[in-house]
Amino acid sequence: MVDDMKNIRRPALIALTAALAVGVSACGESDPAPGDGATTTSSAAQTSDETSAGETSSGATSETAPASSSGSDTWHTAIEAAEQEADGTAYEIDDQDDDETWEVDVAKGKTSSEVQIAADGTVRGEDDTDLDDDDRAGLAAAKITLVEAIEAALEEADGSLDDAELEEEGGKHFWQVTVDTADRTEVEVRVDVTSGTATVEPDDDNTDDD
Repeated sequence: MVDDMKNIRRPALIALTAALAVGVSACGESDPAPGDGATTTSSAAQTSDETSAGETSSGATSETAPASSSGSDTWHTAIEAAEQEADGTAYEIDDQDDDETWEVDVAKGKTSSEVQIAADGTVRGEDDTDLDDDDRAGLAAAKITLVEAIEAALEEADGSLDDAELEEEGGKHFWQVTVDTADRTEVEVRVDVTSGTATVEPDDDNTDDD
């Protein structure tokens, strides 16, 4: 009798053990391991942050890209510095040494001050002389400034400023601006003192002598 009961219990225990094993296995498959969800969420958040950072960086780069420059404007700084130093009106500028150290002539009353200006706008020296009658008459006739005349000339002839001054021909005053081009040639531009119209003068070297 005892042997019969043992024989009955053994299959029952085996069946119960198998059922428990299947249940534990099913629970293991359905429930994620601790930390799996956090890892997935963290990875997604990191990817999103990296994408946003990349987009922001790209936008900032496009917005802050440096603008192209058409050339040096140290002549403009030199004129402003010379006019402030001599307290007058600039009517001539020259880069004699081609090193962007400028000599600027400034008129004040009957006096002309030649002011030497470094490339950074520093005043290096100043010499005073009497203002020439022709220059005085040219300044009286001029409706545009030296700066405006140079800007008009540089729009007409692509290059950098070499010198500019007041000139007179046949009783008519004008601004004479010399521009150094990229191929190292000089172009003379005449600028009307009243209208500001700029005209490139013919190159005498290329004129036929027929």
